[in-house]
Amino acid sequence: MYSPRLFVETDRERVLDIMEGYSFGCLMVTEEHGGVEIAHLPFVIDRDAGAWGRLRVHMARGNRIWKLATEGRPVVAVFSGPHGYVSPRWYEQPTRQVPTWNYAVVHAHGRAAGPMSRDELVKLVDDLAAIHERGAAEPWSTGKLDEGVLEGLVQGIVGFSIDIERVEAKFKLSQNRSPADHARVARALEERGKPDDLEMARLMRSRNGQ
Repeated sequence: MYSPRLFVETDRERVLDIMEGYSFGCLMVTEEHGGVEIAHLPFVIDRDAGAWGRLRVHMARGNRIWKLATEGRPVVAVFSGPHGYVSPRWYEQPTRQVPTWNYAVVHAHGRAAGPMSRDELVKLVDDLAAIHERGAAEPWSTGKLDEGVLEGLVQGIVGFSIDIERVEAKFKLSQNRSPADHARVARALEERGKPDDLEMARLMRSRNGQ
């Protein structure tokens, strides 16, 4: 990934926060003849496993990407965080500027291990549900399923884990602008007020020590 030095993010917690907060990612694996198989999947991020954490993911058994991944090929999981248009109107000298785009993105590189055992797969489904059912009065879990339904679920999906060997994280958040322009962009994002705008402004301020 092309990443000018100013936009490279190396802070582990910030990187993992993006992966966790935007955990519906894109998994890419090379095919036998040089093509690329791509799947869009919900991941569970185990933050405390290794230098950059571990990913766990499941997909339909009919999705051939799991076979490619568990053959030992390099895999990449892409997590796209907040993003949005930045207007020249927001700068101190708007007639000397052009539009741009701010964003945060993480590429997690590693190799897959699997497929998971039945118990590992059920735990993954339960862990994924627990994350997204958080706050519900009666959170769903596989324990609420009839036994036959649970066995049908397990037979129809495959799971594996990915130990993250390295990450490429690019946070393009107006670091190349003057302090005054940086502050103006953050303020304009807050005023525009879309969910991604507010998260970008928060990242801009926290990364800049504001």
